[in-house]
Amino acid sequence: MLDFAIYCLTIVAVWSVLGLSLNIQFGLTGLVNFGQILPFGLGAYAAALAAQAGMPWPAGAALGLAFAVVVSLLVLLPARRLSQDYWALITLGAGELFRLTALNAPALGGADGLTVPRFADPHLALACALALMAAAWFMAHRIARSPFGRMLKVLREDEVLAATLGRNPVTYQRTVSIIGWAMAAAAGVLYAHIVGYVSPSSFTVTETFIVWTALILGGPGSTLGVVIGAAAVQLLSVSSRFVAGWIDLPADVLANGRLALFGLVLVLMFLFRPQGLIPETKEVRDAERH
Repeated sequence: MLDFAIYCLTIVAVWSVLGLSLNIQFGLTGLVNFGQILPFGLGAYAAALAAQAGMPWPAGAALGLAFAVVVSLLVLLPARRLSQDYWALITLGAGELFRLTALNAPALGGADGLTVPRFADPHLALACALALMAAAWFMAHRIARSPFGRMLKVLREDEVLAATLGRNPVTYQRTVSIIGWAMAAAAGVLYAHIVGYVSPSSFTVTETFIVWTALILGGPGSTLGVVIGAAAVQLLSVSSRFVAGWIDLPADVLANGRLALFGLVLVLMFLFRPQGLIPETKEVRDAERH
């Protein structure tokens, strides 16, 4: 039971990093990214390919971060002159393109996936996940409180206003995309070494939907809220498996019921508490002092 609790905490920490990476894009900047599972998958597959080639895990981590940065710039190219609605569609398409490529590419294992060396000690895995979450938390918090973060919020509220202040919206969007995708790739590398296996079925639109559920539940723009939202969603997902064991539900019914429950949570949050469980803290500054 203790090992299972350690595993749950480890997964919550990893998905918290993924949620934080989405939060600095949508919560702070207003970029609707429906393909955030793409850099997560890039990091996981980079770790797997590095392991298959006999390379140490730091090489896989560096490879995953490099892939995420390059792909984020490539995805941003067609979206930089389009509205944010098109940004959502482009990122969604890019995520599905990656999944279908991994599904049909023998070099990536195809539908069978690839194996990855797992952490020998679950306590070490938990420590690494908590360390990564702490680093992501610190970075997201500093960004939100910095002048750069305040300009991101201006960009979120009114892109034209940001441009009239002499700021290039594309530059800010590119920077925050690189940061967010690199964070997600780091989480993907760690996730691969925790579960010991990567396959296209782990990086579907459903996973993106789960990350968005955590973000909306916790509160867009709220660092603490995103972590709480990720913990609630992952623990709810795990607890549903125990319920299925008690009442003997088929696996497909359980999966569909879990998604329906997440959808119900989203609808209720949009209707009754759109700001999330922990709303974003509004800063009031004295213009004469700043």
